[in-house]
Amino acid sequence: MSKKEKELIETLDKKLDQKLMRTLTICALVMIGSALMHDGDHIRQALNWGYSIPLSLWVLNLTVYILPVVSLFLIRMGRFSATVVTGIAGIFISASFLMLHLLGSATGLWGVWNYSYFDLMKGVTYQGVYYQGVDWISWVCLFEVPVLSIPGSVIAFRKFVDLKKK
Repeated sequence: MSKKEKELIETLDKKLDQKLMRTLTICALVMIGSALMHDGDHIRQALNWGYSIPLSLWVLNLTVYILPVVSLFLIRMGRFSATVVTGIAGIFISASFLMLHLLGSATGLWGVWNYSYFDLMKGVTYQGVYYQGVDWISWVCLFEVPVLSIPGSVIAFRKFVDLKKK
């Protein structure tokens, strides 16, 4: 085993202290809360439109919660890797929501939200039904995601660097 491999194993074996575990837990919970608030706005939109969110979309949407939940599990175990997973989680959640809602999706997986918020503001026809209505609340619930999630990523990556130096 090379020196570099031994150093990597030692780094990965480091345990988190209680203060860092609390900090990372708060970061991960804020990310989950941020995503929940955004998804709650989608429920509000769907109710206003009379749109029924299909079960497949509910299940697909769970993907944004995987990384922060995994990070909570790793944090609870005191694992060093929790710093990396928490850092990636905030970036992934922010990027996925922003890309989908600012650019739209060509996959067809997101129901009426395949259209960008700009298109939904003007109005779109999806499966023969006309939908219109992205208001200021929807925009706030979109941009609150990176505002609340990215700081948690920064904190997690800083802690990663600090721990790696020690």
